[in-house]
Amino acid sequence: MIHRSPGKAASTVFLHLAGCFDRRSGNELRRELRQAFDRARGARIVVDVAGVDLIGSECIEVLLVGYTRALRGGHGYEVVNAEGHVQQALEATGLCPRPFVPAVEAELAALG
Repeated sequence: MIHRSPGKAASTVFLHLAGCFDRRSGNELRRELRQAFDRARGARIVVDVAGVDLIGSECIEVLLVGYTRALRGGHGYEVVNAEGHVQQALEATGLCPRPFVPAVEAELAALG
């Protein structure tokens, strides 16, 4: 499921994703991203993946194509709120960078 909403500032369009995004979801995601870019007209696109349980390579590719389109078109583009294995998959592509953890906190966490 994909829900599109304008941001508080007119310069942002949010896409809220929820559920499983596998091969069958690729076309819907591609269509929604295209519409978001068409409506944004230079605005920032934010893809919120907080509700995503599973993301397949086809949908990751669509998100990467969105990133490329944003760069070429002068849009801002972010994929936010990933967790668990979705976070790991998106980190590998660079779409969703690993959160910054200061070295001291990381060492304390490792000690348990």
